[in-house]
Amino acid sequence: MRRMRVVHLVEGLALGGLERVVAGLIRHADLRRVAVEVIAAVRGGEVAAEIEAAGASVTVLGLTGYRPADVLALARVLRQRRIDVVHSHGHFAGVLGRAAAWWSGAPAAVHHLHTMDPTLKTRHHRVERVLARVTRRVICCSAAVARHAIEVMRLPADLTVVVPNGIDPPPASERAAALRAIGSPAPPVLGCVGSLTAHKGQDVLLRAAAALPRSACGSVVLIGDGPERGALERLAAAIGLSDRVRFTGVRPDARSLLPAFDVAVVPSTEREGMPLAALEAMDAGLPLVASRLGGLCEIVEPERTGLLVPPGDPAALSGALRAVLENPARSHALGEAARRSIETHFRAALMTRRIEAIEEEALHVRVAA
Repeated sequence: MRRMRVVHLVEGLALGGLERVVAGLIRHADLRRVAVEVIAAVRGGEVAAEIEAAGASVTVLGLTGYRPADVLALARVLRQRRIDVVHSHGHFAGVLGRAAAWWSGAPAAVHHLHTMDPTLKTRHHRVERVLARVTRRVICCSAAVARHAIEVMRLPADLTVVVPNGIDPPPASERAAALRAIGSPAPPVLGCVGSLTAHKGQDVLLRAAAALPRSACGSVVLIGDGPERGALERLAAAIGLSDRVRFTGVRPDARSLLPAFDVAVVPSTEREGMPLAALEAMDAGLPLVASRLGGLCEIVEPERTGLLVPPGDPAALSGALRAVLENPARSHALGEAARRSIETHFRAALMTRRIEAIEEEALHVRVAA
């Protein structure tokens, strides 16, 4: 029996949440039933090597848009490789991929929404609604993303399906080694992993930390980089926190550094689909304090697997951090419950089985039609 041929189409393969989800789908693909490959429409990146190590091919097309010539170029590749299901990720790849799937005659197209993208305008939503007519399923990483797709983008509700993100078990790592790897910051360590962009809310974390005594906040460690780094460094200096804040830059080994944290913080202020940073912190057995926002509300069960606070509220965040840090027994209980929750509900293998079932259904419905 011929295996279902699936291509995952992305814009690029830099180190980000969307790209790491795609890598997880490749690692856990059921190769007895599915043949998978990845096409990066515009550029490659660090995640390409991870995907190739898992045995899948990566093709970088170097396209610059989704003009007719770009669509035709991708359509030719899809036709030559006899692709059954085009699974696109993100708006750019979604427009290009579904147009090319239709042009090439690929039997089925599935689109994947990983976040609520505020940069998309009315015209982009209109394009998404047109493309919905040639889309078998729109996979949403959380119920919050599905609501956004239905209420804001105005996609048909019966087209959407929720499949939570999943992650692999954490790498072996000891606290002492993790602390050394980031320069031995003074404990207690408040840690945050994520791009340094405005909506990730690291500025809120810094203001919250400044309100804590050194006994409750020895250091703040920010893992990641981005356009807000300079502003965050200036803020840390202005509020007297420079000597307690460490910027590590992008760390591909971020998961192995998590044991250095005493508390993990996800202080996002605008949107979150289902952040891998939160899942990975919980999987490391850390107490998590996060914003009551988007998919975070679907990951964290308040007072059992973590604490949720209003987004953009430094005082509330500071109070929650103090409550966790001043009660070690409670901190341990939150971390252990969080770890069990991830093991049960948020594994990459489970995510992959669910998504492959959706791809098979999309293909069979199209073939039957």
